[in-house]
Amino acid sequence: MIFSFIFCQVNHSQTLEVKGKPVAEIFTDFHCNLNDTTKTTGFGLNRAFFGYNFLTPGNFSGLVIINVGSPDELPAEAVHRRYAYFRVASMTYSKNRLNLTLGITSTGLTDFQQKFLGKRYVANTFQGINGYGYVADLGVSVDYKFDDIWKCDFTVMNGEGYSELQCDNGVKASAGMTITPNKQLAVRLYGDINKPKGIWQYTLIWFTGFRNELVTIGVEADYKSNIDMIEGHHSWGISGTGGVDLTKEVEVFMRYDYISSLTVTDKELPWNYLKDGSLAIVGAQYTFSQNVKIALNYQGTYPYDQSKQKSGSIYLNALFRF
Repeated sequence: MIFSFIFCQVNHSQTLEVKGKPVAEIFTDFHCNLNDTTKTTGFGLNRAFFGYNFLTPGNFSGLVIINVGSPDELPAEAVHRRYAYFRVASMTYSKNRLNLTLGITSTGLTDFQQKFLGKRYVANTFQGINGYGYVADLGVSVDYKFDDIWKCDFTVMNGEGYSELQCDNGVKASAGMTITPNKQLAVRLYGDINKPKGIWQYTLIWFTGFRNELVTIGVEADYKSNIDMIEGHHSWGISGTGGVDLTKEVEVFMRYDYISSLTVTDKELPWNYLKDGSLAIVGAQYTFSQNVKIALNYQGTYPYDQSKQKSGSIYLNALFRF
């Protein structure tokens, strides 16, 4: 319906010409596990986005992106295979400081942090690793820029994510505020709430970032209530990232995540005790261009449960996009 609307404008107007450009983004890597025999060593393809951005002379634009998913994301009982789904399928109306988007689009959960820090191809976000929400969903989003400092965004989504679009008689609402007093400093506040299966669930995120020509630093704190729709299964964590530019092409960086769950009443240990712990990443990135980057890095996980084995891997990650 979205793109039929755009093309109908073309058919009814000889002066309106739809232009556009292809978009693609590929994350790939070679990894070597050092001390965990349950994991493999070899090549990986973590993301393959392909799509097209439709641009019109008016206020409307459209974007379609197909994602080729990883077999690791399928349920254990499913056939091991690659599969494709719509990662983005949306129409946007833009005028002055307002952007209104309909369709499968960003939820605002992690977009700002990803763009500010620029290392998504090295590892998944804190929210993605720990199941705090979806980066895209089916619904409507509104962005409004008050001035160069203040920007707000609102979404109303299905709450099922971009790979499960069925309705469940509920929606998820979110609101965010981005504050950029200057080009170096940024603060992002985000919150969402929904009530699937009769249980209230909400997410709170605070992010602060600083960057100049030499360093990039970002710190965020996250809280998620009633994970898996179980009352009392609350979780919180922090994530910090830092980088130093040695040259225009070379940057050394590090990241540290800590995830912890709360203790349910009448229990001795936190409810997610076996999965709580830390993630550490340290490495160097070489930028050939904004379209091609590689990073050699070490990634280690350190469980809170001392009986579980620590794991460490060497990664060579690569980003290709246009």
